[in-house]
Amino acid sequence: MPDEGTYNFALMYIPAENVYYEIMVKTNSGSEEKSIVDYSMERKVIPVSPNTFYAYLQTILFGLKGLEIERSAQEIISTLESLRGDLSRFKSDFDLIGRHLYNARRCYESADRKLQSFGEKLEQVESTSPQSELEITSAEKEMNIDEQGEPSI
Repeated sequence: MPDEGTYNFALMYIPAENVYYEIMVKTNSGSEEKSIVDYSMERKVIPVSPNTFYAYLQTILFGLKGLEIERSAQEIISTLESLRGDLSRFKSDFDLIGRHLYNARRCYESADRKLQSFGEKLEQVESTSPQSELEITSAEKEMNIDEQGEPSI
């Protein structure tokens, strides 16, 4: 009974090969009764002999291993789907960081250009300021202006 943790089929062991052979080959042609094989198969009971018992057990074992592999494959697929979601979230965060870095670089370059421009203007102011003082001093000498600011004669 499957609800009791068993499978929905059973093996009926027939201990003698000759009896197994008679059951398997006997057909009720013209009779209203079903053969033992038909009756047992309807009820999911599989007759086995000493020679076929091991083969049936191996077949069942391979089937169970196949089910285990399928179950493992389903777990792997589920894990891969979870990882796909994690990758998608990471990619989104990674793209956001990339945009922030791109914007930060643009702001840095803009600030750097402004700083260079400011430095150039400051150098211009500094370079013109001493020249004008020199020009004023040389003009004072030419005009013979004394230290008090009055022209000397």
